[in-house]
Amino acid sequence: MPNLTNPVAPQELLVVGAALQSGLFDTIRKGAYSLEELAQELGFDERALWTVNESLIALGYLSLNAGKYSLTPEGEEILYDETSDKYVGYALVHTFNVIKAWTTIPQVLKTGAPVPRERDQQDIKGFMYAMKRSAKEVADQVAHVCLRDLPKGCKVLDLGGGPLNYARPFAAAGARVTVQDQPEVCQMMEKTLQPHETIEFVPGDFTEGVVAGEFDMAFLGNICHIYGEEENTLLFKRVHQVLKPGGRIAILDLVRGVSKRAELFAVNMLVNTKTGGTWTLQQYTNWLEQAGFDSVQMHDIAGRQIILAKANK
Repeated sequence: MPNLTNPVAPQELLVVGAALQSGLFDTIRKGAYSLEELAQELGFDERALWTVNESLIALGYLSLNAGKYSLTPEGEEILYDETSDKYVGYALVHTFNVIKAWTTIPQVLKTGAPVPRERDQQDIKGFMYAMKRSAKEVADQVAHVCLRDLPKGCKVLDLGGGPLNYARPFAAAGARVTVQDQPEVCQMMEKTLQPHETIEFVPGDFTEGVVAGEFDMAFLGNICHIYGEEENTLLFKRVHQVLKPGGRIAILDLVRGVSKRAELFAVNMLVNTKTGGTWTLQQYTNWLEQAGFDSVQMHDIAGRQIILAKANK
């Protein structure tokens, strides 16, 4: 049912998201700053900084004592305390960027293509935190479904799995996991591995080539919505080549016609990708069969869908 009863609701999200994305909160967290000191440190206009800071004080994120800004306990909890139920953290940067992208819908309707924009390290960090937060509730269940009936020590290829949201549960369940992702993501996350974790990184763009090997399973978590029919079919064919006979492909995504979120999520792909969207089970089945898979089945986990298929070799 349409509901636009509170059209100003995003204002807090936008100003807090902008402050986090710009490094304002991170800088204040290092120590108390006066307005002049903070503007000089960040290279900001004093009038603009004062106006934003006043709003953050009114919202309860900052305090001003003896002319110095500092984070409030509530601001610290929401933005930095990962143990708190109220924690949002850098996932807010991703939400901020999503909203910015959606404001380009009028342009995209005319061109059919996303408006070009550059992503910096804050954006990458925000995306990874958002994916971590999204996966937290379902990661163990996803691992259980994907690894069912596979032996201990099975070899798993996790494409685009650099944030390790699913690679870690796979490894904890006894799998040996190879993660292929962009070099900058691999470099960032490889440092977080623990000695006991059976995970290795292979830097590389999987849209150009999939790492060679003989894997029991390939996991494509939240990847297929980025691409259209041609790219997904080609990717499935490449995955088929590196699976053992009878090996498994596991696709985690929002399936159109099943997930209640799929249609709106497709708008996010429209404004952020060239060919992405959300796809029906029949579309996935067709693409998988063209790539040499059979025995397609689907499982639902908390409103998300896992599609499994077997490599016919």
